[in-house]
Amino acid sequence: MRAAHPPIPRTSSMVLRLMAMTAVVTLALTIGSCSLGEGSHRLVVSSLTAREADAVKPQDSISDMDNQPLSTASGVVTMSTSYVDEGIGSTAGKLTTTVVSRERSTNRFQWAVSIKPAVADRKRTEDSNSAENPLHKYMAQSSVGSAVVSPDGRYLSLILLPAEQQAGETAADLRTHVVVLDTKTGKTIRDATVSGIVLGQALTNSALAVETAQNYFPAGSGKGTISTFSLTDRSTQPSSFATDKWLVGATRENLVLAPNLLPDFCRDRCWLTTVSLVNADGSTAGSISGVIGVHLGGWIHRFANPKAASEYRQHLKAASDDESKSLSPSREAAEEQLVDPSTKRTIDITGKSTFERGLPTGPGLLVEQEVPTGKGSTERKPVFWLSSSDDGHPHTENLEQFTDD
Repeated sequence: MRAAHPPIPRTSSMVLRLMAMTAVVTLALTIGSCSLGEGSHRLVVSSLTAREADAVKPQDSISDMDNQPLSTASGVVTMSTSYVDEGIGSTAGKLTTTVVSRERSTNRFQWAVSIKPAVADRKRTEDSNSAENPLHKYMAQSSVGSAVVSPDGRYLSLILLPAEQQAGETAADLRTHVVVLDTKTGKTIRDATVSGIVLGQALTNSALAVETAQNYFPAGSGKGTISTFSLTDRSTQPSSFATDKWLVGATRENLVLAPNLLPDFCRDRCWLTTVSLVNADGSTAGSISGVIGVHLGGWIHRFANPKAASEYRQHLKAASDDESKSLSPSREAAEEQLVDPSTKRTIDITGKSTFERGLPTGPGLLVEQEVPTGKGSTERKPVFWLSSSDDGHPHTENLEQFTDD
């Protein structure tokens, strides 16, 4: 689910986890254009003019992330992936992604870059001959997927298509590039070449985190590793720590880890879990129980009384279809909250729905509620919205900006 889209129930909380890294990490700073690595899979990031960016034909686009704008603090970013005829070489080497930023209200061009290998997306990893294929269904997850925005909207991190896996190669032989762009200028803030299977990435306001493993899961034989890269002191080397948990998101300053993948959209039948708030060095900063989802921007969706909510779910799961129709949760089992660990705010959202939305400042959340129409039916109406770059208070002004969605 992408932020500048009309609100859709949070259908991508489990969609997106991707590619590759563990021990080997190569870093480089880039200004304007860069070319790193060897062979057809080298990283190339080049600045484009407005005319060059406009020359990318929409009909050439083959990415399912195209036309899904991302809101940042400086504008709206769009991506378009197309084939580039380069003769003999891997499919990944022939794909290029054009990333364009435009001013939100005027659509004025701000900057553009072309990136090769192309940005990973669900379709391309599903079709490609790589070990990432089983993870393709997680590619669109807004909080840990192939394209994520930092809570303050200043950074955009992109996971690129990995090199195609060759016969005899293991997961450790895979190579994948991860690139972080400054959303104001389009310049590359940091890039990394990683090895292994990338299970996800996340951005705090000051660091990139990439989770990698030797299998398609972090526990056991997966030997999960999370490596962090400073975005404020780019001369520092990355740090890493071992983990058996999944990277499921980030707050403004901490990573969010969970024992299992979180579902796409959860209401009555999914299980609650406890997430850990972790510092860049792997030390635990806290934990939150009763969680059913983590939103881009750092909001954590939970039930206020995990015990009561879990008991209701157990009854619901054991009931027949007819019996479940007559079951309803108690007040204690139904109370839901949004928790913002960065601002220490807890907001009641019982009986309401949340939707990830793009704001002029970057990631945001829209909270809506069903209200009677007076004609025997109900309709969804905005109640308040939240920004991931302020003090976390609910905004009730300018709700009309969401009424046409």
